[in-house]
Formats: sequence, C-alpha cells, structure tokens
Amino acid sequence: MTCEICQQIEKKIGVLIETKEVVALIAPKPAVTGHVLVVPREHHAILEQVPDAVVGQMMTVANRLSIVLFEGLGCQGTNMIVPNGIPAGQSTPHTAMHIIPRNENDEVNVLWKPKQLNEEEMSAIELKMKEEASKMGKKEEPAPKKEAPKQEVLQLSDEENYLLKSLKRIP
Repeated sequence: MTCEICQQIEKKIGVLIETKEVVALIAPKPAVTGHVLVVPREHHAILEQVPDAVVGQMMTVANRLSIVLFEGLGCQGTNMIVPNGIPAGQSTPHTAMHIIPRNENDEVNVLWKPKQLNEEEMSAIELKMKEEASKMGKKEEPAPKKEAPKQEVLQLSDEENYLLKSLKRIP
C-alpha cells in the first residue's frame, strides 16, 4: 500500500509550495477552507524520523503559509499542529504539520481541558523529563585543537587605518 501523501506529492495534487526537502499541499480532508499540510518530501512515518534540518524547513514554510492565510484568506489566526502517532490523531503514516486557518466561531475544536497535577506528580514528571533530556545531543568530545602559530600583528598609524578614518566620519 502506497502512502496517500507520497502519492499526492508524486502526482502534484494540490501542491502549493515545493522545496528540495519540503512540500506544502492542500489538505485532502480539511478541517476548514484553507487547511494546508506541510510535509517532508521524503516519507517519514513519525516526526522523530525526520532530520532536524527538514523539521526546521517545515516550520519556515509553515510560517510563510500562515502569512499567506492571514493576508490571502483574511483569517484571524492559525493553528499549527503536528499529530505524531495514532493516539495523537495522526491519520496517515506520513509526518505532516497541519496549518489550519482560524476565525472566530469557526467551530474547529483543537482545545483541551488542562489537567491539574499535584506537586508530587509535577516533580516526578519533571525528574523523568530532565533525565531523558540530559541524554539528548551528547556527543564525543572533539580532540583539542592545536594552537595556530602566532602571527605578527602589523601596526598601522591612524592615517593608514581606514577603519578608524571611517569611524571618525560618523556624526
């Protein structure tokens, strides 16, 4: 079975913007008119599989599309949502950032009721999260750099130094 998003990209159905790594397309099952998906061109089932540089490009394209939605469709706001995994509402096995134009009373419900945690629960969660976060990005220490040989510094008089001359011209 082929991925619906990959097929849409391949057939250029509803494609709005294309870069080397990212494609923006009209959502095939929109929440509202103007609902857009920003997806990696390469198939990645979940966000964690997408290279960081591509995630950054997705956000840049999403930001630009948000401007297009404000100015082109006159929306009053946007939601940028990445359903990541089936329990989070991901309906296709291709990472996608949804850009949903919003207007007052549009009846799109993406809000949730905040859960109240007690201090003990908050502390336990904080500890677990800090422990996992501390493992992120750990790399081997690079070998110490050798110091470059010292170079002789050429001293210029004020008249010869054009940088100082240009500074003196500033009012």
